[in-house]
Amino acid sequence: MSGLLVLVTGTGRSGTSTISGSLHHLGLHVPGPYLGANKTNPKGFYESRWAVDFHKELTGRALIDAFDGQPDAMQRARSAAGPDMRSALADWLRVQADGHTQVVVKDPRSVWAQGLWRDAAHEAELDIAYVSMLRHPAEVIGSRATYYASKADEAQRRRYEVCSVGRWVNGSLISERETRGQRRTFVPYTDLLDDWRTVLRRVRDDLGLELNTDLSQNSHHPVDDFIDPNLRRIRVTWEELIVPPDLRGIAQSVWDELSGLYGLGADDEGTSSRLDELSGRYETLYADAAAIALDAAATQVKEARLRVERELRDQRPRKDDAAERKPAHEPSSEERRIRDASGRELLRAVGRRLVTRIRKR
Repeated sequence: MSGLLVLVTGTGRSGTSTISGSLHHLGLHVPGPYLGANKTNPKGFYESRWAVDFHKELTGRALIDAFDGQPDAMQRARSAAGPDMRSALADWLRVQADGHTQVVVKDPRSVWAQGLWRDAAHEAELDIAYVSMLRHPAEVIGSRATYYASKADEAQRRRYEVCSVGRWVNGSLISERETRGQRRTFVPYTDLLDDWRTVLRRVRDDLGLELNTDLSQNSHHPVDDFIDPNLRRIRVTWEELIVPPDLRGIAQSVWDELSGLYGLGADDEGTSSRLDELSGRYETLYADAAAIALDAAATQVKEARLRVERELRDQRPRKDDAAERKPAHEPSSEERRIRDASGRELLRAVGRRLVTRIRKR
């Protein structure tokens, strides 16, 4: 192989930007242009726009969320990733590796495409290694709720927190399982903030990286200016979230097992077995919750279908009274698609319509 691809994984708000930016300052190539900095991430995301768009295309095809709690979301993503996506990814990697022996790609959405990245890297004649960021789920959800959840409705905020914990569990389990047996390393976010030299020295050794500095020295480095311990602005515990005990217990156990991998190394047979057991427990809990909410989901589908049908009627050109008394017309192809659509497809269609209307304003 002619080079190395380092894929930074981990759920959103777990420090993926911090490790990606650090590797950039240590001499590795993080392809731009990046997503711009904002109040949620003032130091910058160090996240390639191309990779973000690529993963959005994949999740759109798979009809899943960027951070999805469905246990079968990974199967959906695999089915949606056609040969065209692998070919496009391999072509992009060849361009990025031209003149660079170490390429870093960071996007939490990559959880749905880690195998795809591995295949494309091989096609582009690159080895691949994974950096998995670790941050306690309560802090991750607390951070996401602070920046992204509505504060006006307590019930809505609770739904957001419960859904987000499920997404954290599902994404964490899938990411670990998809990278099992590969060259990988785990990085606790708090350790990176407290002592980046020790942590990056371990990352260097685990993955075989070449850095632009000898980390055994304490001379000033740009990473000193980039990493700010105050970046950990959200410190939340389970007591500050309203999460069902069963789901909280699974999430805490997943966290404990993943944290243990940081000390045990990239792989451990006992840990893998326990994580697989937790995956089974989560699938059962999810199926039970879906069964309880089946009536509510069916009602939402019916309401969405009625809204779309009303929109279509409102958009149809007005006819005179005589024309309106004519026999009902044959349904259009669009109306047939809506009539026959599944609930999930219909909800996504409604979402796309709303986004289009908002953008036109």
